[in-house]
Amino acid sequence: MSLALHVRDLEVHAPNGRVLVRARQLDVAPGETVGLRGPSGAGKSSLLYALAGLQARMSGAVVWGDTDLTPLNDHTRARFRRQYMGMIFQDFLLFEELGALNNASLAAAFGAPSERHQIRHTARTLLQRLGLTDLGRTVESFSGGERQRVAVARALSNNPKVILADEPTASLDRAAGDTLIADLTRMARDEGRTLVVVSHDDSLLSQLDRVLQVVDGELKQETRHV
Repeated sequence: MSLALHVRDLEVHAPNGRVLVRARQLDVAPGETVGLRGPSGAGKSSLLYALAGLQARMSGAVVWGDTDLTPLNDHTRARFRRQYMGMIFQDFLLFEELGALNNASLAAAFGAPSERHQIRHTARTLLQRLGLTDLGRTVESFSGGERQRVAVARALSNNPKVILADEPTASLDRAAGDTLIADLTRMARDEGRTLVVVSHDDSLLSQLDRVLQVVDGELKQETRHV
């Protein structure tokens, strides 16, 4: 199943009620690749997390396919993410005591028994493609670039319909970054996956279908190619 995205009158609020991020309208077709760029602190990551249903105080509509994430409780949102989304976080969010493969194949712990072998196989393949071969060493000893590779493999290991990535090439060298960009865009276009990326990397953004600006917490409606 492919998932289109439709956002209407989305607002993310601080605990005091102040609006942190606002997106009046955003439509992304299945298989489309979209970048979010703007100054540091403009609200790009906050918007990306809202698209994943990870913001506690949201109003408006964030509709993936037939599912609006905004009114759902945390448990139902989490179940939707596990089923359909792969997320690449800027700060990795890895389990320090686990090795690369166990971190990358974490989705197997929540998947059906029939899916677990495939998830681990996909995770192993992705890690090797990204240049990681020491899969048992715990990630507490990994460099930033190695951690980024593990985080990417984890996000893609369950073949998600939606890929949401926050600065996915920030800790990678140019060669590894270019490989990742090629893989992400190929999966989106060839397999109908929706890709939304926050990035300052012009090499990445130039490969996407369109790029949106986020300025002072506001998603600008005009789009442009890099």
